[in-house]
Amino acid sequence: MKYDRIVKSGIAGLAAVLMVSSCLDLKENPYTFMDPYSYYRTEEHIETAMTAVYAGFGDLFGSWDPLYAYELVTSHAMPAHASKSNVKGFNCWQGVNQETTYNINIWDKGYDLINRCNVVIGRAAKVEMPEESRDNFYGQARFIRAYTMFILLRLYGGLAIPESYTSSLEGLEIPRESVSDTYDYIIADLEYAAEVLPARSEWGADAYYKISSGAAMALLGDVWLTRACMSDYNTEYLTNAKEWLGKVISSKEYELLKDYKSLWYWFVEESSKNTRESLLEIQFGASSDNIYNSLHCYFGINITDESLGAPMYARAGLSHKDYLSYSDNDVRKQCFITEFTATTGIHYFWEPENKGYSGQGEGMWPTTSPGNVKFYDRTASSFETGTAKNNFILIRYSDVLLNYAEAENLLNGPTADAYEKLNLVHDRSVPSEPIPAGLSKEEFDEVLYQERVWEEIGEGLLYFDELRTD
Repeated sequence: MKYDRIVKSGIAGLAAVLMVSSCLDLKENPYTFMDPYSYYRTEEHIETAMTAVYAGFGDLFGSWDPLYAYELVTSHAMPAHASKSNVKGFNCWQGVNQETTYNINIWDKGYDLINRCNVVIGRAAKVEMPEESRDNFYGQARFIRAYTMFILLRLYGGLAIPESYTSSLEGLEIPRESVSDTYDYIIADLEYAAEVLPARSEWGADAYYKISSGAAMALLGDVWLTRACMSDYNTEYLTNAKEWLGKVISSKEYELLKDYKSLWYWFVEESSKNTRESLLEIQFGASSDNIYNSLHCYFGINITDESLGAPMYARAGLSHKDYLSYSDNDVRKQCFITEFTATTGIHYFWEPENKGYSGQGEGMWPTTSPGNVKFYDRTASSFETGTAKNNFILIRYSDVLLNYAEAENLLNGPTADAYEKLNLVHDRSVPSEPIPAGLSKEEFDEVLYQERVWEEIGEGLLYFDELRTD
């Protein structure tokens, strides 16, 4: 019995020793979970990373944060009567806590998006795939990186340029580069994208949402035009702008829609998405399971009614002076809501003589400005889900034409070429009131800017146009 106890004790001790030694020699081999070292092995993995880039792109540039900053600091927008979100502070850029609100949100989200782009670029380099696929990933990521940096550059000046993705807490202190060096970096990204990416028609109907070479060329034109105007109208830069914009025009990939209203979901629903006039737009889905449009909330008319679709708040709207500047013959004026009949039968109406906001009461307009249908989805499903399905357009062919006309006028005056491009945009919406002939260079520039206001108000472009042209 004693012997048996000794043997059993010895066996137990040996087992304990083996268990301890095994624990000291643990080696982790992850088979059932993912980490950055085991992922990014296939083309499909890079596609997933690219999807995350597009998601971040939509989260930033399809949100209200940048639109507040772009629109409310111009004379083309005005705050709602309520003081929520400190919208009134934006009119004079005072009393806005930049460390916690919109400004820092744009900066933080911008650099998060740049890092996502760098993940695709860095990880795709080590994955076996066809070179055409690799170029497409690189081109899309470098375009979105450049687009983001171009926005940040115009808001904040020269930028820190992280050329690789963040993999640790080391090396995060990156100095800011000069404005000139930042422009050079943006241009290099866009030239690469313009060279390697497919044209819109080459992507195919199921992939019109993807970045095309045309979008890269259009943005290059915008970058060079902006750089030229901010560099004492540098003629070399203006020539570059005109050249890139001309390539978009001569590609025949894009055209103006016959009816301006066909651009907006309010009028034609799904047919408004990814049209031949659109070079780039944020894609929105039909429910909270997707990236969905909530701009109707922030740029609504402060009422919830089934006839208007998703519930609306009101933080800002177009200025009274701009609404009243439209000719009654201008089709674009029909894109603003100044009256409607609710499902209750009550008729609401906007009264400019009362500064818009008429106070509470039956039929009284509930905020300061007319509604802008560029933000709205009035379908029954939008009302039921509380979300809107309309996309948000970032680059339109009309802007390409107006940028080309501006570059040509700055280089050579109001030539027939400049008039032609301006008239294409103007005559679509107001054919009965042509642009006057015989304008001087300065007069043409003023008329062109006014056309931008009528064409693009609410689209987040006018702030940057003012920076460039004022």
